[in-house]
Amino acid sequence: MKWSELRRIAERNGWLFQRNGGKHDIYVHPDKDYKIEIERHGSQEVKPGLYYKLKKQIGF
Repeated sequence: MKWSELRRIAERNGWLFQRNGGKHDIYVHPDKDYKIEIERHGSQEVKPGLYYKLKKQIGF
């Protein structure tokens, strides 16, 4: 999965863009008490370990 696809999935699951970090975008969710960082490498593939961690945090 590519970073751009992961970003779209997060937004569909209620995550809202909060701000830009150095090489990441920070997203918050109104019902969760933590933030997630999604890298800005649009067409690159997400590494498997990081993909499963973010998938669990996003909730899809």
